[in-house]
Amino acid sequence: MPPPNLHLAAAQAVLAVVDRGRSLENALRAHATTMPHCQQARFHEICYGACRHYHYFDGMLTQLLRKPIAKPHRVLHFILLNGCYQLEHMRIPHYAVVSQSVAAVKESRFNWADKMINGVLRNFLKRRRQLRQQLAPESARHAFPVWLYREIRAHWPAHYAAVLAASNCKPPLTLRVNQRRISRAAYLNQLAQADIAAQPTEHSEWGVTLLNPRPVERIPGFAEGWISVQDEAAQLAGSAFSEAASGAAFGVGERVLDACAAPGGKTCLLLETQPQLAELVAVDLPTRLATLQQNLTRLGLQTASNADTKADADTDTNTNPGIKTKVAVIAADLSQPTTWWDGRLFDRILLDAPCSGSGVIRRHPDIKHRRAPQDIAHFARQQFTLLANAWSLLANGGTLLYVTCSILPTENDAVIEAFLNQQPDARAQPLHAPAGLATRFGRQRLPGVHPGDGFYYCRLQHAAATIAGHSL
Repeated sequence: MPPPNLHLAAAQAVLAVVDRGRSLENALRAHATTMPHCQQARFHEICYGACRHYHYFDGMLTQLLRKPIAKPHRVLHFILLNGCYQLEHMRIPHYAVVSQSVAAVKESRFNWADKMINGVLRNFLKRRRQLRQQLAPESARHAFPVWLYREIRAHWPAHYAAVLAASNCKPPLTLRVNQRRISRAAYLNQLAQADIAAQPTEHSEWGVTLLNPRPVERIPGFAEGWISVQDEAAQLAGSAFSEAASGAAFGVGERVLDACAAPGGKTCLLLETQPQLAELVAVDLPTRLATLQQNLTRLGLQTASNADTKADADTDTNTNPGIKTKVAVIAADLSQPTTWWDGRLFDRILLDAPCSGSGVIRRHPDIKHRRAPQDIAHFARQQFTLLANAWSLLANGGTLLYVTCSILPTENDAVIEAFLNQQPDARAQPLHAPAGLATRFGRQRLPGVHPGDGFYYCRLQHAAATIAGHSL
C-alpha cells in the first residue's frame, strides 16, 4: 500500500483539530503508522504551523476566495491554508509548494479543484502584502481567535502584543538537570563536548536550554536519567513550593502531597531537589499515571510499583537505597479522599490545577481551536473544587501552592479570591520566587515577557480562624 500524500494528510489532520475539536497530538497520531519516517518532521511542522497561524491565514483566504468552501469540501480549505503557511514560513521553493498542493487535491475526492488551488496560491504570492494590510479583525493579524485575543488584551494591556507574538513562536527545548545524577555545570560541559549548543536558564537553577532542539533520544544522558524535558516556568514551581510561609526551605521530615501529579514533572523535581522529605504522595487519575511511573524509573527516583488503594499506598515505599524519601504514587480521584487518604494531614500540598492552558499555547497551538469562552468559567469552578478538596488534607500551619499554566485571571486570582472569601483559615502569603508580575494574591509569568511559558503561582497558608484577633 503506497504511503499517504503528505499534504493531503496534513490537511486532514488540521481539519480534525479546527473543525472537529480533536487534539493535535491525536490528529498526528492517526497518521503516525502510515507516514514514512523521512516525511514525519515536515508533516509535523506543517500541522503545528497551520494550527498556530490558522486565524491569520484563514483571514487571508477569506479575501482570496469568492465564497467560503462548502463544508463537504472543507479539506480543500486546509490544503490552501497549509500551502499558505509553507509559502510564508518554510524554506521550500514556491513552485514546489504550489505543485505539491495541487497534487494533494488530485489524490483527494475533489480533483476537479486543482486549478482553483493553483490559482489561489499563486494569487496569495502576488498579493500577500496587500492582503496583510487589509486583514481584519485585529485578532486575525495576531493569529488568535477573537475572544481569546480580547481576553489577553484586556487583562494585560501593557504586555499583550509580546504575549501573542511569543505564543505564535516555536517553543525552546528546555531541560531540567537531575541533581542526584549530575550538576548543571557538569552537564553543560557534557553538552559542549558533544558539540551541542546550550545555555543555562535565567531563573531556574536546574534548567538548560538547547539552542537547536532535537529528539530526546539524541540528547546525552536522557536514557540514563540525567535530564528531563521541562519548561523553565514549570521548574520554577519547585522554587516557589520550597519556600515555607517564613521564607525557609523544606524542613526535615515533612510530608508532601503532589495533587494532580501527572505527568510527573514536578513530582520528580521535588524528589531530585528535596532529599530531606520524609514522604511524598503523588495522586492523579489512573489513566494519567503511566508517564509519571516511567519518569520515576528512568530518573532513578522510585523502583516500587504503583499503589492504587489506601492500604497499598502505605507499603508503596521507594526501594532505591539512594532515595530516602518514602514515595507513594496513588491512582485515585483527589475529590474522593476517603478512597485513598490514610487520614494523616500533609505539611505541604502542590496543586497544579487543570486549566485552559492559555500560557502554553506555543507548545499546544490546538488550544486556540479547542477552547471556547465558556470553558474558562468551567475550569474556574473545577479549580475551586479541587482547591477546597486539597485544603481539607492540609495541616494547620501548612502551605499549599496553587499553580496553573494559564494567563487568564479568571482561573488564577479570581479563584483564589473566591476561595479566601469562603475559607477563613486560609491566608495568601507573599512569594519571593519566582520572578514575575505581582498580582493581588500571587505571581504571574507571561510568555514573551518572562523566559518560559505562562504560569501562575499562589501560596496559601493554613492558619486557625480568628475573630477580632483571637484564635478560635
